[in-house]
Amino acid sequence: MNIARAAIGILGLALLGLIIWAFTAQQDLHGSFFDQAAVLLTLPWGVVGIADLLVGFILFAVLVFLTERSLLVAALWAAPVLVLGNVWAAVWFVIRLPHLAKQLSKPDWPS
Repeated sequence: MNIARAAIGILGLALLGLIIWAFTAQQDLHGSFFDQAAVLLTLPWGVVGIADLLVGFILFAVLVFLTERSLLVAALWAAPVLVLGNVWAAVWFVIRLPHLAKQLSKPDWPS
């Protein structure tokens, strides 16, 4: 379990590093975030990539709502993923993975 948590944490940190790199490099190379997003959304695979990302965020939110005991706690974990992306999802998985694994091993889950 600790290996999985460490791997997820490393992936989350690597993604955070890429995000920081993109935000610091974008002005010099190809314009602002919004300039680049406008170009990306003109490309078919850009649209597919953004749609895939949003579907992933929604699936993550569903998982959070199914596993958290409180609707308020679930909302506080699920909503930021729309802004912070999968870095936030990685934080949730690192914290909740032991509980999630225990919950998934129950024969009657979800109940």
